[in-house]
Amino acid sequence: MVGHQKRQTLETCLKLLSLLIALTCSINLILGNKLGNMTNFSPLNEHAEITTSISLTNNPFCNSLKGALARGPKHRTMIHAFVSNSGHFPFLHNVLLSMRRNGMKWKPLVLSIGAGVCPMLANVSELQGHVLCVPYLERLFYQLQRDDPESAEQIQPKMVPTTNTTSKSDHNTRFSGIDNTYYGWGGVEHKFLINAKLYALRDLLECGADAFITDTDVAFRKDPRPYFAIDGPRGDIVAQNDTNNAYELSLNSGFMYWKRTPQNLDLIHDIITVPPFWHIDQARVNTRMKNHSTPHTLLDTHTFPNGYMYYQYFDELNNIVAFHANWNDNYQKKVEMLQNVSLWFLNEKAG
Repeated sequence: MVGHQKRQTLETCLKLLSLLIALTCSINLILGNKLGNMTNFSPLNEHAEITTSISLTNNPFCNSLKGALARGPKHRTMIHAFVSNSGHFPFLHNVLLSMRRNGMKWKPLVLSIGAGVCPMLANVSELQGHVLCVPYLERLFYQLQRDDPESAEQIQPKMVPTTNTTSKSDHNTRFSGIDNTYYGWGGVEHKFLINAKLYALRDLLECGADAFITDTDVAFRKDPRPYFAIDGPRGDIVAQNDTNNAYELSLNSGFMYWKRTPQNLDLIHDIITVPPFWHIDQARVNTRMKNHSTPHTLLDTHTFPNGYMYYQYFDELNNIVAFHANWNDNYQKKVEMLQNVSLWFLNEKAG
């Protein structure tokens, strides 16, 4: 009798165990299918460059930038922007080629200062579909007149005078001479062009994305985004070290990654509106960040070298992620610098 009861108990336990195994398998199968679907359709999968994880501010300008949304560090959303006129187009062309040929798959944004840049980009077959170009001159002038009217007045005499066929508000026509010229340091036109990046930076942050701003005389060998993944407040602004004691923080404003934070939105508005009108972008950024004791990080000078590192430590530049051909304003010397670090991709040669 006892043996019969034990046998029945054992059979019952085996049946329950079989049911439990079957149930477990079913649950795993269901969860596996659901997880598989999430992996397949998530816009933030491991290899995605474009993300729809944020909604940009709903206005015509911000809506025009949606094609440039890309994955930033730590699954944030960024827009990588250049601001350029036609006179600097060879450098813009080169940096965009450096990104394409070295495996950077996100679509950068070009904000065109003048009417020439977007058509020129459209004619580069290798870049077609891989860059977003948006006219920016009218928007820039509107903001400049509102926030820094003295700088707006300063650039007016450098533009084409108004005539019976050219109105004062026809900025593209009046700007044509400045659009087509490469400018070195010291002129009013150069100040206008380099300060434009500050307005671009503010616009990107206000639209809702992190902002990665680079000058056109930069070239990329590797993806820089992992180097921006810095924890805490020091990761809110990451920039190239300018190796320059003339600026309080030695921060290069031509290579900066800014997270979209309330503090950074306030800071960039301060940088644009508070300094005297004759201050260029780098002086504005360094002085105001110093005055506000803004936390930030400067990138390694061997991994992200500039012109000073090129001239003083060329033989040590063996692990370049991005190179900035600054510390001179000569067109041909910049081309030569980029050639010598194997980051010049156009047929045009220095000399």
